[in-house]
Amino acid sequence: MTEDAKKDVFWEFVEVVRELRQKCPWDSVQTHESLKPCLTDETGEVLEGIDILTRDGKGDNLCEELGDVLLQIVLHSIIAQEEGLFTLEDVISGISDKMRYRHPKIFSPEDKEAASLSWEELKKREKEMHRSSIPDR
Repeated sequence: MTEDAKKDVFWEFVEVVRELRQKCPWDSVQTHESLKPCLTDETGEVLEGIDILTRDGKGDNLCEELGDVLLQIVLHSIIAQEEGLFTLEDVISGISDKMRYRHPKIFSPEDKEAASLSWEELKKREKEMHRSSIPDR
């Protein structure tokens, strides 16, 4: 599958979820709060899928359960967009930026200081920068 086809598959899925949010009686009334049990259940099912993979070497269940977690992520992101909080693109951009920041050996090898820090040290530094960027109220 080409890279463009892979991107199309993802964004087609997002449009399916958007349509469900608009037209499905159950999906259309969900909130972040009402979806919490679903996310908890789906996360547990991913863990079971990992156990099945480890035990039997079969990944079909894990693949299915990861899809269910992806549904939760996209649905929460669509709800947040409706609420004017953030978009799915913000979620994706945020995690991309975070992974680049927390892996300086890969993405910024010229930054010797950052490349010498551990994951936990980078995470702590990142949290401190985030806290200092929030304006006082």
